[in-house]
This record gives sequence, C-alpha cells and structure tokens, in this order.
Amino acid sequence: MRNTLLPLITLFASAVILYLGIGLMNILVPSRMGLEGMSTDTIGMVLSMFFVGLFAGAIYSKQLVKRVGHIRALAGSVAIEAICILAFTLDTSPLLWGVLRVLLGFSHACLLTAMESWLSDSASEENRGKVLAVYNACILGGLFGGQFLMGVAEPSDNTLFIIVGMLFCMAALPILFSRVQGPVIETIAPMSVISLFKTSPLGVATCLTAGAVYSALFNMLPVFAAEYHINGFQLSLFMGCAIIGAFTLQFPVGLLSDRFDRRSILFVLLLLSSVLGIAVIPLAEREMTIGIFIVNGIAAGIITCYYPLSVAESFDKLKKSEMVSAMGSLLLAFGIGGAIGPYAASVVMQVFGSSSLFYFLAILQILLALFTLYRMTVSKALPVSDQEDFVMQNAALSTSVNLDPRTEYTEPDAIPSSAAKTAVLIAESDPAAAVKMARALTLNNPEKGTEVAAAVASVPGIDVMRLYEVMKETAPYQILEITQAIVKAKPELAPELISQLAEWYPQQVIAVAIEVGRVFPDMRIEMARIAVASAPESATQVAEYYSGLLAEEREAIRPADREEDTSESDVMNIASELWDANPDQALDIAVTVAESFPDAAVPMTEEYMVNYEQDTDESSVSLDKGEAEPGEYSDAVEWVSRMSEAAPDQALDIAVAVAESVPETAVPMTEDYMAHYEPEGTEDESLKGDVSAEAVGDGEHPAAVEWVSRLSEAAPDQALDIAVAVAESVPETAVPMTEEFMSQYEQDSVEGSMSAESNLSEMDSEEYSDAVEWVSRLSEAAPDQAMDVAATVVEAAPESMLEVTEEYLSVSEEDQEVADEINEVSNLSEEETEVEDEEHQKAVEWLTRMSELSPEMSLNLAVKIVEAVPESAGYVAAEVSRLLHESHNEESSGIVEEPASEIEEAVEVVNRLSEAAPDNIEDVAIAVVGNIPDAASEVVDAISDGSEAREGEWVESIDKNS
Repeated sequence: MRNTLLPLITLFASAVILYLGIGLMNILVPSRMGLEGMSTDTIGMVLSMFFVGLFAGAIYSKQLVKRVGHIRALAGSVAIEAICILAFTLDTSPLLWGVLRVLLGFSHACLLTAMESWLSDSASEENRGKVLAVYNACILGGLFGGQFLMGVAEPSDNTLFIIVGMLFCMAALPILFSRVQGPVIETIAPMSVISLFKTSPLGVATCLTAGAVYSALFNMLPVFAAEYHINGFQLSLFMGCAIIGAFTLQFPVGLLSDRFDRRSILFVLLLLSSVLGIAVIPLAEREMTIGIFIVNGIAAGIITCYYPLSVAESFDKLKKSEMVSAMGSLLLAFGIGGAIGPYAASVVMQVFGSSSLFYFLAILQILLALFTLYRMTVSKALPVSDQEDFVMQNAALSTSVNLDPRTEYTEPDAIPSSAAKTAVLIAESDPAAAVKMARALTLNNPEKGTEVAAAVASVPGIDVMRLYEVMKETAPYQILEITQAIVKAKPELAPELISQLAEWYPQQVIAVAIEVGRVFPDMRIEMARIAVASAPESATQVAEYYSGLLAEEREAIRPADREEDTSESDVMNIASELWDANPDQALDIAVTVAESFPDAAVPMTEEYMVNYEQDTDESSVSLDKGEAEPGEYSDAVEWVSRMSEAAPDQALDIAVAVAESVPETAVPMTEDYMAHYEPEGTEDESLKGDVSAEAVGDGEHPAAVEWVSRLSEAAPDQALDIAVAVAESVPETAVPMTEEFMSQYEQDSVEGSMSAESNLSEMDSEEYSDAVEWVSRLSEAAPDQAMDVAATVVEAAPESMLEVTEEYLSVSEEDQEVADEINEVSNLSEEETEVEDEEHQKAVEWLTRMSELSPEMSLNLAVKIVEAVPESAGYVAAEVSRLLHESHNEESSGIVEEPASEIEEAVEVVNRLSEAAPDNIEDVAIAVVGNIPDAASEVVDAISDGSEAREGEWVESIDKNS
C-alpha cells in the first residue's frame, strides 16, 4: 500500500490544495451574494452556471488536453481559475459572476482531466481501487477544510477571494515540479443517454436526480443558513457536517447495497433523507444548533450516496466493455441535474421562503422513490451475488473513470526507452543495422536488449523470424523473455514463433505457450495445439491450466456479459485439439477439464460419443449390436463413471448423452451407477454403501427414479432392464418407477389408440404385455414391493387387471414354492402355516385393492386368484361376499327386505369359485353364508346338485361352521 501511494503523493497533495480552494469558494460565493443583496433566484442562477461550465469541460477537456499536452493544460486551467476568482472582486454584477462561474467550471473540468489521467496511468489493475479511495478522501478532506477558511476574513472583504486564487495556483505546483511525464489520453465515444436509459432507466433517473439535489443542497445551504442567522464559525460547522456526512455515510450505505437489493436500499434512503431534511426546518426555528448539524449531516450524506448508487445500478445492467462509455452519459445526466438544481431551488425559495429548500429536495426525492417503486414492480431484482460492488465516489463531475475497479482495465503502453526509440528509427531505414543494434545491446544488457528487439519487431518490413533467431543465438538463456516480448509486439506471428521455440527448446515451450494463451485469449486453441504437439505427455497439464483459467474467467463474468460468454465453446475447442493430438489420453483430458469446468462435461461427452460410434461401427461391421458382448461397451461405461466423479452434478446428463448414442450402454451404466449409489440424507458414514439400511427410511429415492426416467427416454428399448437394475439395488424405488413408467405408458397408449381411432378400453390383452412384463420383472427384482407395483399398473390401466393379476399371482406362487421347499427341508410346520396364512392374506388384500378400483371385476378377479391359489378359496369367497353384501347395503334403504339379486349373486359367487377350486367348495359356501345368511338355502341347493343326502350334509356342515 505504501509503495503504491508514495509515487502519487504530489498528485494527492495537489488535490487537497485544489479542493481547499473549491470548498472555500463554495461557501464564499453564495454568502457574498447574499451580503450584496441579490435575490435568491439570482443567487441560484449564478451558482448553477458553475455546473454548466463543468459539464461543458467534461465533454471537451480531453480533446483540449490531447491537443496542448498535460502540462500546458494544467497550467492554463489553473491560470483561468485564479483569474476568474480574482475577477469576482472587480464588480458584483450577477451577469459578470455568472460568466465567471461558467469559466471556472470549464477550467476545473480540464484540471481534473489532467490530474486524474495521471492517477489512472500510475495505477495498476490491482491497486486502482485503493488509489481511487485515497483520491476521494483527499477531495472530501480538502472540501471539509475549506469551510473553516471562511473565518480567516469577513465575507464582505476581498481577502477570501485572494486566498482562493492563491490556493488554486498552489495546487498546480506539486505537479508542475514533478518529473512525471504526462500519459496518453484515449478518447472514448460516450453511449447516448437514450440508449443508457433503455438499458437502465432507474440508473439514469437516479443520476439526474442526484445532480439536482446535490447541487441544490450544497450551493443553497449557505442561503438557508443566513435565513436562520447561522453565520461565521457556525456556518463553517454547518457546511462541514454536511461534508463529513457525505464521506462517512458512503461506508454503511455501500455495505447495505452490496448485501441487499440495491433498489430497496435506494427506496428507503430516499424516504429517510426526505423526512430528515424536513426535520431540519423545525430544528432551525427552535435554534437547536446541534440537532441541525447532526440531522443535516445525515441528510446530506444520504444525498451524496445517490450518485455512486446510480452508477452501481447502471453498471448492473451494462456489459463491462460498455461501462466506460456509459459513464459519459451518466456525467451528462448528473451535469444537467446539477445545472438545474440550484436555480430551481432558488426559485422555490424566492417564492416560499428559504425554509422551502428542504421541501423542494423532499419532493424530488419522493418522486424518485415512486419511480424506484415502479421499477421494482415491473422488473425482476438482480440476485445480490450478481450485483456490482458499490464504489465510493465523489459527486462532483469526475472526468476520468479508469480508476473505477469495476470498469474494464486497459494496461497503459509503456513509454519506450531512448535506445528503443533509436532502434526503431534505424529499423525504418536500415533493418539489418537495427537487428545488429539489438544483438549488441543484448550482449551488454539482456533486459534492454529484449525491449529493443520487441521495438524493432514492431517496425513494418522487419524479418521477425530472422530477428528471433539472432536473439536466440545471442542470449539463449533469455529466450523465454525474448519470445514473450516479441509475441506481444507481433501477436499475429505467435504461432510461428512458438513453433520455432518448440523445435529449439521443446521442454520450455509449455510455459511460453500457456503464458501467450493467457495474454491473448484468441490464441489459446492454437497455443494448446502447439504445446501438445511438441510434448504429447503434457496434454493433461495444458488442459488443467486452460480449463482452470477459463473457469475463473467465467466465474468472474458479469450477468450482462453472459450472453457473449464463449468460455464453454473455448474449453471444448481446446479439449478437442488436445484429443486429436493425443487420443490415448482423451479420457484423462476430459476428466481434467470437467473437474475445473463441470459445465463442459456433457458437450465433451457428446463429442466423444460421435467418435465412439464411428469406432464401434468400424470394429463391429459384422456384429449385431443387440448381441454385443457384456464388456464391449466398457470404454463408454468407464467414461461415464470417471466423468461423473469429476462433475457429479452432470452425472445424469452425461449418462443420457451416452445412452442416446449407444442405447446398449444404458444397463451397464445403470449397474455401475447403482454400485456407487448413495441415497439422499445418508451423511452418516455407516450408512454409505448400504442403500437398504433402515436408517435410510422409506423415501422414494428421487435421484434413482429420475435416472431411470431419463435413461428410459434415451434408450426406450432398455427401459425395463434399467428399472430392474435399479430395483435390485434399491427395492423401494420399484413403486415410484412403476408410476413413472405407467404415466408414459398410458400416454403412449392413448396416442396409439387415437391414431387407430379406437378407445383404450377396447384394447386386447396382448396390448398390455409390456405392462405385464414390467410387473413380472420388477416383482422378481423387488418381491416385497410386488403388490404395490402391480397395483400401480392397474391403477393406471384398469383394463389390464386380469392379466396383471395372473402375472402377480404367478410370481407369488413361485415365491410360495421356494418357501415350501425351505420348509420341507427345515420341517418347520408352524412357520409353514404362517407362510400360508400370509399368502392367503396377500391374495385377499390384492382382491380388496383391485375391487376398490373396479368393483364390477371383483368376481372375475376372485376366480383368477382361486385358480392360481386354490387354498385361498375360502378367504377369497369371504372377501367377495363381504364386498357384495356391503354394496347391496349401500343401495338398500333399510326399510324393505334385501333385494333378491344379492342372493342370486351370492349363489353365482359360490358356483364360480367352486368350479375354480372344487376341493374347497365347503370353505367357499361357509364363507359366503357367513356374510350373507339369507342365501344359505340357495347356496346349499346350488352345491348339492339336487341330491337330498348331500343337501343334508351341506346344511349340517354350514350350520355347524357358520
């Protein structure tokens, strides 16, 4: 910090002295005009003229300084200011003073241009923010000190005007006697105010209002103070408190505006400043001096913050390359407001009295607050993390914006040494002599020789490659510095120079190529190609550097610049060049890039799969992909695995990109994914890798389900195998996967039926084969979820109920056979009974759930169940008859007897189930009669087949068990 500021001490000293004079002038001129008896509106008009001149100087000062030079411009501006301020003593004519104020403003703008361009040239990209902060502190410190020079003499005397003139002259001395040379000024065309307003309406409106209220407040405050007899040292304190507030309040306001929505902060500040300003009036009437000073200081401090807030708000909407040109329009808006503010305020004060100054300011601020509120309702707030930083700025018309750390930094051209200038002159007439001169200087002073070589290389007609070879022979140990210097002088020859370097010193080319790519972004791809061509083993090193550099640049990019961001395509091009140069390291290169630049993972995968498909087609011309061996796609699976580790947030998109190109990879990718799958919320190390642990809970595993959904879309022929692979690892996913599957299945079925001009209900059973197979496969993979899987399918497609039931029961029957085998080996009769009861309960539960979906299918469904599991006939009959009885009770009013149809249906239940399980006819009859006693006689008749002997047996059995 000390090393940064010490070389600029003369410039800072000039700024302090200059603003001591400006501070004294600002309080002296309105006070003297009041003593001369001029009207308030006349005072306001004269004071406004300074901003008119300042505005004109901000526009034309750069052209003037470029034409006559910094030293002459500085000396001439100081002379004009001194002459003008001394001319105030000649006459008190308002017309004369108005003209003098215009000249003062113009010359002051030229003086600022000369001073600030020196500061900008001396500051680097890293320290320019610090330089700007110290510069603003010097300005406000000078303004504050100038207020207290008012007590040196009476305002009615000419002594204070002479002191101001002396201060203006003294301000030029530190710069005039310094050895610093004036920098080159670049003229930048400003953005039009209309274009800027379209981009940032609130920024322009705030800047215009800021100019009006700032100039009105600080110019008319002495007039207000005179009305309430605040004069002498109290007047200095009164104005000094306003300046102190302008300095100190920028810190908390800046902090708040960077942490919250900037528009909300502006809205609150506008209302707060309006209230505080109005509060000054009753305090002044009661002569509460301390209260006046404090409240006025806070109000003035808030008003001073409007200008930097307007700049920050505008910068939020602008591209970085537009910031400097946009500042011209902001200065224009502030200058217009500054010219209007004092005169408008003075007219109001002339009509309504001096106290109306703060009412006038309050009205302007409330109008801006309403506009701010309107903008908050019609435009979305920028995320706080994307907002530009608040930078403390002086509300005076600063003509240089290069010190603002938010603007695009352009490194100033180094001033060439006398030897470099001489070499250039020689090269223009005798190139060979210039090359010899560079060689001779390099032998004696390598650093100076490098500078001369770069200067000579920039001259048209020079054989740069010959010069480069001579310098290499002269100072081979200096070749890296020489290469970088010549490349900077002749960027278009960079590929040839680096290629030549690669032939001479292949081990050193990496560092130079990387540095050239950093300085010249357009050459990064070419530099990467040259570097890897000379040292193939360095491919991952080059990829790591460039991807990291591009990632840093992308992270720092502003929201307004994102539309023009090409970092993703750049990193893709670099990766592609590196692959071509070293195909054996393609995966390592891609992983390295993805670790630094995750967003490039998917595009790289798509690029990789294009080449992968071509290689697969060439190597498998005689093979059918559907009959590929399990390890045939191991490279693609490994790609997904490695890339997913490097960019975990892109894992699913990477897998989808691979599956879209080679659908056969979907299942092995899924198996690999599930092998490393960790359910959400398993931060406990003991749970990782155990996806079925009870601690995981019965969640739906959204990540796994989404994986199945996305990969099924990419590889629809593999959808069932993908789901099975997931269900085998995480059975809990079976139901949500089925819901997803049936949602898509139903949609496809409806679309198919519409195209065939048929209804979904008219489908043949074969049309549900996919759904039935889904139930079969997933039930095998997740047997505990089998019923829920099947129920989910039926809920989506009720017409598939019978087919799904048949498949579900077949799976359950297979499970039962396995359980029976186990029980036979173990001779566990009690457990066998429990298993049987459990199976019967599952059958009944299935019947109940399906009947709720489709009551009219209950009997047919019951028959299917009994045919598959005859031992469950009694249980099923009981459930069917219960449902039948409940349905008739709901239809009956309860006044008349049960309808005959219930008995008939009960008999049909017995007949149908008896046919399905003739060995269990007694269980069926007993179960039905138990729920519908009135049907006992008819049931007995139905199962007796007219035999009175058998009828008696059935009656006795039913009576006994029912």
